Amino acid sequence: MITLMKYTFKEMLYKRALLFVLLLTVAFLALYGFGIREAYKDLPKLSTLAVPISSEFISIGLYFAALIVAFLVILSSAGALSGDIESGVMQAVLVKPIRRWEVVLGKFCGIGLLVSSYALILFLSILFLNKAFGARIVFNFTQIFYSALLFLWIPIILLSVCLWGSARMSTLGTGIMAVMLYGFALIGGWLERIGYLISLGGRSAKGLINAGIISSLIMPTDALYRKMNSLLFSSGEVYLMRNNLLGGGAEPSVYMLIYAAAYTIFVLYMAARSFTLRDI
Repeated sequence: MITLMKYTFKEMLYKRALLFVLLLTVAFLALYGFGIREAYKDLPKLSTLAVPISSEFISIGLYFAALIVAFLVILSSAGALSGDIESGVMQAVLVKPIRRWEVVLGKFCGIGLLVSSYALILFLSILFLNKAFGARIVFNFTQIFYSALLFLWIPIILLSVCLWGSARMSTLGTGIMAVMLYGFALIGGWLERIGYLISLGGRSAKGLINAGIISSLIMPTDALYRKMNSLLFSSGEVYLMRNNLLGGGAEPSVYMLIYAAAYTIFVLYMAARSFTLRDI
């Protein structure tokens, strides 16, 4: 399995999709850095205004960074199993004394290692650019560490879903399914946040909030993103981003994190099971 993981990691490094995403990342960071540099020049000196505005800038950067990471995951893993089956490479791999679940786990670890490394660099780059250009918000090590772990967890969940789809369907079908599920989670998260803001005005918005909860149960990526925001931008009992549409709203509970962990393990198990039962 370790050999297969190393092979998958090296294979990912030579894919054109990775080069395309890296170019997209450089362009994104350059544009984002230019924008926040100009914005910080006119940032109010009052900390009561500067800190929330700095939080908004960072949240915007992380929101679109998560989209780029998701794009990389889908491009790299939609054909991780189905692509090798269609090309005939998988038959050569399975001739060796290796079990099918080891193939799935090897693919998961290889792609997951590369994607996690990329996501971590992107996460730290967003924080560094903001601090370099004048963000007036202070983070401690614990905030950054746990927030980074949650940020890395988002693509890992999406990766497990892609491997499950790749074990059952074609590359195209898996890609479409992954994009739809990720988009479904984003829309559901927006609905829940809008419902939360409406409820702050004293009006009932249970329908919107319930729609967001259901979408998080189907695909918990947006819930993890909101939990990351709550950890990164919480200072004592104050959550700076609570009323923000990108990552605010009610903070997901620890039970959602437990559910997300069980979700990841279960989907990865189903991927291994589906691949084991698939006629190649």
